Parts: sequence; C-alpha cells; structure tokens
Amino acid sequence: MAEKSPGVDKASMSPSARETLADQFGVKGIISEYLIPIETNTIWYTLGGVLGIALVFEILTGFILTWRYIPDAGKAFGITASMLKEPFWSVVLNFHYWAAYLIFALVMIHMMRVLITGGYLRGKQGLWLLGVALAGIVFLLSITGETLHWDERGFAVPWHISELLDAVGLAGVFQYTHPDLKVISIATEKLIPIYAAHVAVLPILLLVVMALHYYVIRVKKISLPFWLSESGRKAPFTEHVRAWLIYGGIILGVVLVISFISRDPGPAPQLLPSSPFFGSKHGPGTLGITPTYPISWTHGMNRLVAILFNLQPDIWGTVIGMVLMLGGVLAVPFVDRAKHEPRGWTEAFNLRQRGWAFFAIGVFWVIMIAGVVTNAVTPIG
Repeated sequence: MAEKSPGVDKASMSPSARETLADQFGVKGIISEYLIPIETNTIWYTLGGVLGIALVFEILTGFILTWRYIPDAGKAFGITASMLKEPFWSVVLNFHYWAAYLIFALVMIHMMRVLITGGYLRGKQGLWLLGVALAGIVFLLSITGETLHWDERGFAVPWHISELLDAVGLAGVFQYTHPDLKVISIATEKLIPIYAAHVAVLPILLLVVMALHYYVIRVKKISLPFWLSESGRKAPFTEHVRAWLIYGGIILGVVLVISFISRDPGPAPQLLPSSPFFGSKHGPGTLGITPTYPISWTHGMNRLVAILFNLQPDIWGTVIGMVLMLGGVLAVPFVDRAKHEPRGWTEAFNLRQRGWAFFAIGVFWVIMIAGVVTNAVTPIG
C-alpha cells in the first residue's frame, strides 16, 4: 500500500501568504509594524479614522448614484425625485445625503479636539493646514452636492455665482446672468462643471490630501491625549484601525437606519414649468428658499450685511465670511504661543499663551453661528 503523502495544512500557510502580500505591497510596515501609544485607542482619537471611513462610503455611494443621475438642467430634478421614491435608490441617495452632515460634524469635532490638545504644536503646523484643506474640500463638496439635488435650493448656488460674477462685471462674459440660468440648455452648461467638480475633481483632491494627512501623522508621530496618563505601552496600528471600524460601524449604522426614512425632494427649480416658482423674477432667497446646514450660514451672512450695512449685492456677505473664517483657521497654529502640547486642562486653556489661537478659531465660530441664526430668523431676502 502506497504511503500517504503528508497533507498540506492550509491554515498554517495562510498567515505566511498574508505576510508575503503585506510585505510585497508595503502594508506591513505601514500598518502592522507601525506602533502607536495605546492611549490613542479612544473614541476621541479614532474620530479622524471614522471620518476617513465615512468619506470612503460617501465617495462609494456617490459613484453608485452616477449610474442614474444626469447633469441635465431639464432632467436632474425629475431624476432625483424619482430616486427618492424607489426603495434601493432612495436608501443610497439618503445615505449619501445624511452622511454629508455626519462628515461635516466629524470635521468640526476633530478640529476642536486638535485645537484643545495642541496637536499642531512641536513643528506640526503642516498637519493643521492639511486639516484645513480637508475641511475646505468637504465644504465645497457640500455646496456642489446641494446644487446637484437641483431643487430650488440647489438652483440657488448657480444663482449666487451669477450674482458674484455680476458684481465684478463678468456675468455677461461667461453667459452667467440670471436670465441665462432660466434657459435649460444654458443652465445645463453651468450644471455640468459643478457635477464634474463634485464627482471627480474634489474627490480626487480629497483622497490625495487625506493620504498626505495620514502620512504626515505617521512621520510626525501621533499626539497623546493629555487627560490620560502615559503608560509607555504601544500597540500595532491595526488595533487603532479596528477601533475605527467598530466606532465607524456604529455611527454609520445609525446613518443607514435614518436613510430608510422617506425624504421630500423639495420644490422644482424655477426654470422648470412644473415649479411653483416658474416665471419668478426673484432668486431663491427672496422666495423664502434657504440652504441647509452646514452652508446655511452663507445665506445668513448675505442677509446680515444687507440688514446692517445695506451692502448690495448681498453675495458679498458670503465672500467676507469665507475670507474671515479661512483667515481665522489658518492663523491658529501660528498665533499659538505655547511651547509644547498641553499637559493638562489648565495649560490647554491658558489664554496668556493660547489666547490668540482661541480668538482665531472664535472668529470662525462667530461667523458660522451668526450666519446660521440670521438665516433662521430672517430667511427671506
């Protein structure tokens, strides 16, 4: 009887195969061999990773939506309204919609956590600037995404672009006047670049800046939370990623549940005969249609400068707000006079050393809050 060949233990080979693949593609050095302080495996230090996961799902659902959506000014609203009535597409579109709010909230929470813990100190100013770039791209994604809904609220974006171009004398040059936007063929020409920015240009920039942000963290080392005692123990980055997945699964699971709730597509844009505003000579704001959070502050700032300073066109409120907000967040790491990361709550809120940094971020929040409140109190205009 022939001797039986010894069997191959596939289970024993699989770790070796995984290690080989990890080594060949550089994953081993980046993740499994990258050690970080065990204290960073807390929810406050994983929200950045949860944000990254949410952004990936946002891009994925956006890609799926391109199978149905067409950036045609005469069809876009109807397509959106139709998707919101269909079981599968309504969930995908709603997840994409509500995840955008989550992403903005995570950006704001992460930004404030980094500010309080001084995560940009000790030569890490570049990390903060990359974070500001990510926040800016997320904001632009919010604006372009709201446009693509192409209800009267979305129509407000090209309408305000027209106002800005008109203010500098270029609306006619670019065929971007208000009457032009009410012609479907011309409006489509304006909608297509916004669509391209939302589905291609901005996501690519986002992924590049995200990768660079994580790379700089890898090089500059992750900061420790000052409210925990340093033990000196370290754990593989894989444990940190596992925490990302756990918290990300819980938070995005809630978003998924909400996505099953039906949502109204809003009123049709005024350039369509089916719109209740068809033939109007006024813009969306004057008709009482205001943007949603997080960009609602823009309309609020427009109203604020019009009410307080009678500044026309009121689009300058958005421009002034953007300049001040951007200037404030960019200045934070350069006006913070602390020599090192805070070692306790007293140092974290030491206004003698960090007062200008809190003032700079305060400019951002004052404009944001003032705009949102004004938008809510005086929406028409």
